[in-house]
Amino acid sequence: MASLSVGAHGPQEMIPSVPSALEPRSLPPAQSPDLKLVPATPAENIQTAYLNQPEWGGPLTLEQYLEREAILKSTDLSREGRLVGWILTSDSLPTNDDGTRHIFASCETFTIHGYVAQYGIIERVQAHAIASVYTRPEYRGKGYAGRLMAELGERLETWRQSSLQKANRIANPFSVLWSDIGRDFYAKHGWKAFPSNHIHLAPLNLSGYEAIHGLLPVVDDLFMADVPQIPAVDTLEERLLRLSESNRDITYVAIRPDLEHLQWHFAREEYIHQALGRPRPWIKGAIHRETGIALIWCRVYPESGTDRRLCILHTVVHPSVENSETAQAAMTALLLRAQLEAQFWEMGAVEVWDPSDLVIAAAQELRTEEQGKVEIVAREDHLCSLRWTTSSGNDITWLANEKYAWC
Repeated sequence: MASLSVGAHGPQEMIPSVPSALEPRSLPPAQSPDLKLVPATPAENIQTAYLNQPEWGGPLTLEQYLEREAILKSTDLSREGRLVGWILTSDSLPTNDDGTRHIFASCETFTIHGYVAQYGIIERVQAHAIASVYTRPEYRGKGYAGRLMAELGERLETWRQSSLQKANRIANPFSVLWSDIGRDFYAKHGWKAFPSNHIHLAPLNLSGYEAIHGLLPVVDDLFMADVPQIPAVDTLEERLLRLSESNRDITYVAIRPDLEHLQWHFAREEYIHQALGRPRPWIKGAIHRETGIALIWCRVYPESGTDRRLCILHTVVHPSVENSETAQAAMTALLLRAQLEAQFWEMGAVEVWDPSDLVIAAAQELRTEEQGKVEIVAREDHLCSLRWTTSSGNDITWLANEKYAWC
């Protein structure tokens, strides 16, 4: 394979191509003490992208995929060492001609901000999100991914800890991932699958939109400049406080819905729009001003056009208004606006992860009698999974288990 030259925003410096797979007789067993999990070098990181592009590149060419990954590494969610590429490798084997090590399995982790709430007390914590777990086809079925996950789970308990955490021997409380290979594999290594539900709403053309929207409250479009003003973090913290006060036998965890996560998703969609020659997606959501209820969304482009989705990244509903008289009408108007946006961009559906009762009731208002009840889909991919490090004795509930947290 020829080398490509990719920098933070395009071609810059030459990088090595992916080395050939080792002969089967040269492969170490997964239990070998010579195998170890280590942070990848920049060249090894790019080699892992070469390897996994056929799996996750979607409509992007290899060069576009590498460029997009470089751009995502420049976002705030990834900077200052928060994004780490990991490889399972062996010191007992000679390095490749370019000095890189053999890669038996790989993944990435993000250091993220999270919450643990119980007994009416919210603790702001450091957590980790795992992405891009991958083994090249020639090495599958040999236990390398299992070895990687076994070591990674323990490593993340103390990874990037503060000096205070180290002094008090306080572990990072949890790590998360989204499984595309079912529940069992990751459960063996401590990541329990949590409810992973979503609903779909069909796109709606302009005439259909105009026939309904006049009967609903007025909502306004959100642009990038508006998104930082949405009190998503404060709203989630208030929900955590209220729920943990009233349900003292439950420990609530959540990932902070901060601008860093949202901008990472926006960077993904804006790059793919550029790569596909589509206009820039200026509209990032919609808001009902009176209640502050808002939807923040992005467009997702898998390889198959029929699977393209307008995904609701985060639903913002302050607890003080969720039971108000106008809340359901406002949410209905917002979902209607999302349906129109999905139609404009030729999306297959609007997708809402972890829909609340309010969202489901509003979605039902938009269905005809013939369409029947809203179907709540239990996903078989992107299964939200969490590894709990500490022991509280309480049941764990993952709050705001929405698309913004996915990586």
